[in-house]
Amino acid sequence: MTDTPSPGQGQGHVPPPVPLACPALHERGFAAAAQRLTTPDGPALRPVTLGGGLRAWAATDPAVARGVLADPRLTNDIGELDGPVQGFPDRRYPEDFFAHAPQLLSASGERHRGLRRIVAPYFTAAATERTGARLRDAMAGITGSLAGRDRIDLVTDLALPLAGAAAGEILGIVPERRGAAVTAALAASGAVPGTEEARSAHRVFAQTVLHIIGAARRSPAPTAATALLHARQSGRIGNAELTGMLGMLLIGTVDSLSTVVPAGALMALRHPEVRHGLGDGHGGGPAYSTAVTEEILRLNPPFQHTGWRFTRDDCVLAGVPLPRGAVVVTSVLAANLDPTTWPDPLRADGRRRTAAGHLSFGHGPHYCLGAALGRRLVHEALTGLFRRFPRLSLAVPLGELTWHGTCLRRLDRLPARTPTPVEGRSYLA
Repeated sequence: MTDTPSPGQGQGHVPPPVPLACPALHERGFAAAAQRLTTPDGPALRPVTLGGGLRAWAATDPAVARGVLADPRLTNDIGELDGPVQGFPDRRYPEDFFAHAPQLLSASGERHRGLRRIVAPYFTAAATERTGARLRDAMAGITGSLAGRDRIDLVTDLALPLAGAAAGEILGIVPERRGAAVTAALAASGAVPGTEEARSAHRVFAQTVLHIIGAARRSPAPTAATALLHARQSGRIGNAELTGMLGMLLIGTVDSLSTVVPAGALMALRHPEVRHGLGDGHGGGPAYSTAVTEEILRLNPPFQHTGWRFTRDDCVLAGVPLPRGAVVVTSVLAANLDPTTWPDPLRADGRRRTAAGHLSFGHGPHYCLGAALGRRLVHEALTGLFRRFPRLSLAVPLGELTWHGTCLRRLDRLPARTPTPVEGRSYLA
């Protein structure tokens, strides 16, 4: 099998592969993504070059994307296929912790359903309410600790402590180890494969997972980690699934919150209507601020492309013939910017009725287990921040902000000032 996706024999001209490098999460990046991936006459499934050089097919249209994510002809489990799959996994996203670890995102069918059943009780509506109530108190403590400071960093002072608190609640990580767990997760998901930095980061991350297992053995309180440990002890899963699932839950929690919360805060700092909406503006009350949060999630998906899916056999997908073993991904950001679904798609509009239809939490069997909790945490973090600091402003020029990542794009820092009424300097322009 070649390294270049083939549309099949006897087909017409195939558009050349285009880079699918993720844009920075600001207007210029959005416009570039919209122009590159959502052209009206462009194919809904197109050959792309992913980070690391991997060639694949990307679904960019919302309807096609949903079809890809629910199509039983595709599998998340590369183990179902024999032999190399178009260069996978030799070339992949730099952050791709999930290329090897056995967990929800690399499983399909009954194996996936079995893993999901183990942890699903900790993400039900009732469990989300309990966890959310505990984390509301944690968030109040985090934002309260920032009072009296004239300058804060919304990455290190807000998003990362919130990510640590959330991971602690989900996995039973004790408070004194949460900071180290967040650091380990960020290093493991951001390291470039094959480097000494990556090997070192994954060694530290493996030790972090072992600490979580040790804490679960001693914990009297049920958590997703204790449920997975009990499943291992009863023989329902093996050691690889235990560590893979714990790693997935930790990285998924940390990466999502450390990406979306700062990006949403930056949107609010730059756009008065977003800030106003987060403060129950426009007379809409909490329902309106919730809708604004959905728009923030639509425009800032935690992971801008879904995980790998592979065609089980030769098939035709969105009118494109694909060979067995073709790599298919969904461009979440491109689908979320579809102008036929969201007119003026780059604008956060809390009056939309389609906002909750975005794909930032996925779709189909692999729809994010923690979607309800994630929505709640992002909403409460951002509304709480701007209610406590209504005059918050960006402390550095916009051009000095830096982003990193490929499948996800995360701000390295987001300095902000908490001015008194006599102060007014701003870098929002």
